[in-house]
Amino acid sequence: MVYLSILVFFALTFFLGYSATSFVKNSGNFLERNLMRIGIGLALIPLVGLMLNIIHVPIDWKIILGLSLIYPVYYVIRFRPKPKFEFKLTKADIGILVMLLIFLANFYVYASGAFRYPYLEDDDSWSHAIGAKYASVEKNVFTQQRTLHYVDPYPPSYDMVMGIMHQANDSLYFTLKFFNALIISLSIIFFYFFVNELLGNRNKALFAAFALASVPAFMSHFIWAISLAVPLYFVCFYALEKIKQDNKWWIVAGLSMATTFTVTPTHSTYFGLMLILYVGSKMIVERKILFYHLGAGILGASLSFLLWWLPMLLKHGFVGVLEGIGFSTEILSTVGSAAAFRGTGDRAYNFADFFIAQKQNMVNNPIGIGIVLFILLLLSIILAYYLVYKNSKNLKEQSKAKYYILNGIEISSIILFIIGIFLFVTSNNYDITKADQIWQLTSHMKTTLPFLFISLLIVILLLFYLSEKIPEESRWVSIALVWLLFTFYAVNASIYPIKLSAFRTWMLFVIPLCMLAAEAAFGIMNLAKGLAGNAAKYIILILLIGGIFFTSTQQKIAVNTSPNWPPGGFWTSADEITSYIWMKDNLPKNSHVFTFANDGTVIGMDMYTCKWCDEVKEYKKNGFNQTAQDTYDWFKSNDYDYVIIDGQTVSKFGLNESLSKLKEFEASGRFHAVFSNNGGVIFKVA
Repeated sequence: MVYLSILVFFALTFFLGYSATSFVKNSGNFLERNLMRIGIGLALIPLVGLMLNIIHVPIDWKIILGLSLIYPVYYVIRFRPKPKFEFKLTKADIGILVMLLIFLANFYVYASGAFRYPYLEDDDSWSHAIGAKYASVEKNVFTQQRTLHYVDPYPPSYDMVMGIMHQANDSLYFTLKFFNALIISLSIIFFYFFVNELLGNRNKALFAAFALASVPAFMSHFIWAISLAVPLYFVCFYALEKIKQDNKWWIVAGLSMATTFTVTPTHSTYFGLMLILYVGSKMIVERKILFYHLGAGILGASLSFLLWWLPMLLKHGFVGVLEGIGFSTEILSTVGSAAAFRGTGDRAYNFADFFIAQKQNMVNNPIGIGIVLFILLLLSIILAYYLVYKNSKNLKEQSKAKYYILNGIEISSIILFIIGIFLFVTSNNYDITKADQIWQLTSHMKTTLPFLFISLLIVILLLFYLSEKIPEESRWVSIALVWLLFTFYAVNASIYPIKLSAFRTWMLFVIPLCMLAAEAAFGIMNLAKGLAGNAAKYIILILLIGGIFFTSTQQKIAVNTSPNWPPGGFWTSADEITSYIWMKDNLPKNSHVFTFANDGTVIGMDMYTCKWCDEVKEYKKNGFNQTAQDTYDWFKSNDYDYVIIDGQTVSKFGLNESLSKLKEFEASGRFHAVFSNNGGVIFKVA
């Protein structure tokens, strides 16, 4: 059945994307046109699901597939197109095929790493398992009460997609691991085509895609909603870039944004901020109001509000929504926003955290760039200064005063940047493993970062001022630098009052970084070509790729293929984990297994329990204290075939009470132990 779900995934995404782009001017390249249909379709699956949800139609993959086929079937019947099998390999196709090899390698790393250990990782994945199972079984994402962590009022798009895929197979465990890895890997494809549209250079786009696939800070195979949010960034920005070829792309962009605004509180918010910066910068650079871009943003925000956020506000109220999406109103009122909007992994970073990529890292959002990519970033900023200098020379004939003022401002910015980099490097003097030095590092970075922020801001403003004189193919640098400044602040925001889960923004920081690194790489290669010919250019390219591989790619592979990812902080022992692994490997999939403790572990290990059902919630209040016969009768009437007494049950009810329950079950003759170790006992209900 897992093969059916893979087929369903690509059928839904392709046909939804095909239908949504049927009225716009698509790319003339066969591969780009069809690969991006998958991305647009991925964005539309949750949107269609939300539409079905609001009118109380089941969110079922068969219904969505039927809707996605309406236009393709109509087109075939109406126009009877003759199939064409001509395929001429072009330079653009070769670049795309190389990019697809990078995608496949990336997917292999993520997928193989995800299956290196026989459990779901950390804490988030178990809660997403519950949400995905709910969406799969109940076929909606509204709940009667706020009992599920990642559904209602939490934006449901990720769990909905996983639930829809799970409807086509019998293994939620496989669904979460496989499709999470697949969606993250698709980022490479969507990023490549977006960068190609923005930069207008497929070779730079290919280098940027390789850099993104290599940099450790861009996504791990961690199971959380951000895995869907960030790939959709590139789909939305690709559609926005296509507006220059056909204004009707604003509709496709707006529809894609509607989902991106309903994936996760943090990264849906960050998408909105990056969208505002993108459109604002683009309007400044192009010296005109981009009505279609603005319309796309308004359409996406309006749809997300009408289909999800408005119903949630009416149902839960503003405070209820805030608490439901993970912000503590109690902390907000007593401590302040600085603590309420802090992420679990936030801390101050020193220079080494950026410069040196480590093979041991955080599993949810690894940090670190790597030596070669970081040097390329610095070189790209130097090239930005050169771009200002080169295009300001034209002002000298018009006004010497303006020319010298601009040069003076630029020199001031360069001085600030040099001071900032020097102070940044000296931040390595503080040992972040020592508590007393963390505060010293924080103080040091509060002194350091303003130099870097102000210097980048100045060069951005200079580029804005000179944008009419800058060649069109280089104007994107302003947008990338705006994103770089914003995300660099976001990564380091834990030391400032204004922040939003700072450690989760590393993956956003590397987006403009990889674009700028590609610009620097080609700047070096073109310089080498001018000095020593094509051979030197390709030698530099090989050295850069090798350098990135050894200082970034290897580290990313090591983190994502490690078999030592933790199963979560709630487990009480290795034996308890072993009991659940046995359950997954030996009981029939989706057997009804009851637990008095954590439902997520049962559901995440491919079993079924109805956490959201009223009768289950009611029984759990006092069921543990009932007699074995009463327990047996309830299990039989509610179709439960197994029950597990585990370490978490002991933590909840006490050791003596749990041992008594085990003895009572065994003595009753109604329950037969099928597995037992020091971490858990699994009984078959007779």
